[in-house]
Amino acid sequence: MKKLGNLLSLLLLAVMIFTNISAIESKVSMELWNRYTVDLNGTDITKSYFSLERGYLGIEPTFSDKMKGRFTLDFFSTDKFEEGVGIKLKYAYMDFAMPVSDMSLQAGLIKTYFGTIYDWTYATIQKSFDDKEKIVSSADYGVSVNGLIPAGFGEYAFSLYNGEGYSKAGGDIDANPAFAFNLRVIPLTGITLGGSVLYEDHSLLVDADSTVSDTVRMVYTGVGRVAFGPIDIIAQYAAKDMDGSLGAGFMVMPVIKINKLVSALDMELVGRYDSYDKNTDADETNDSYGRIVAGFNWNLFKNPDDGKPMVFVQTNWERTMYEDTTKDATDNVAIQLRYLFSGKM
Repeated sequence: MKKLGNLLSLLLLAVMIFTNISAIESKVSMELWNRYTVDLNGTDITKSYFSLERGYLGIEPTFSDKMKGRFTLDFFSTDKFEEGVGIKLKYAYMDFAMPVSDMSLQAGLIKTYFGTIYDWTYATIQKSFDDKEKIVSSADYGVSVNGLIPAGFGEYAFSLYNGEGYSKAGGDIDANPAFAFNLRVIPLTGITLGGSVLYEDHSLLVDADSTVSDTVRMVYTGVGRVAFGPIDIIAQYAAKDMDGSLGAGFMVMPVIKINKLVSALDMELVGRYDSYDKNTDADETNDSYGRIVAGFNWNLFKNPDDGKPMVFVQTNWERTMYEDTTKDATDNVAIQLRYLFSGKM
């Protein structure tokens, strides 16, 4: 814990010194998730605890109107370490404007532009479907060319990643990159359609004597969103093919924005259903399951400049049901106080 405290203190000191002696403007932000969780198996409480489930500390320097950076630390409570807390590098990249209008190049530890994972806002406490089912990692080392389709008709991204995710580096990665493409289009106001694909061939450019396996990884997804008035519905299908073994499933998440019906009540009602089969070709394995999430988000304070929530309470009930009849359904109830703030230095 002392080492972590020293690291954060040195980082904050460096930021203060850097921004005070330099003409470079930087945005400094923090987001914290304080959570109370109850896990149940039937009527039996198996776990009940308070935690700081997640914390983000971000620094975003702007060098010019064509060049900016981003650095984000992800810290959390965990029993994996003796100090009782863990810390990861989440983002660390530069963003360069390209000669083509509305196009940029990102390089470093960047977002994985795939499905819903790169702009997931946690309307439910649960992760995005592609993150929860480990179809892709939320961030990875690589480069990406991102752009907007003219006239507001959507966005795209061409990316090259390590393929192992942001938790792996050095000896834990293989010799070959992963190629990814993401596309979203907005044919009509309120309707979004999109899809992503990521491909990695571990045998690519590997010598015949190499010990690297011939595993081929192909993951793909389709995303749809309909948002009209108080109703916002997101649907996603995603699949992961590893050497012909296919895992696949889908998510549907409706959100009802109560504040658009009753202005004095700044809340959202959230529902979600997930279904995932780890191996669609092996019915006898009983490895599929479904997940129901229901809850609400209550906004306590919004940024007066842009109206975005800064302090809010999230409450979720989650039930997981298994195809394997020897497993009982499990329940999880979570109440989370989430708050974020930022400023320029």
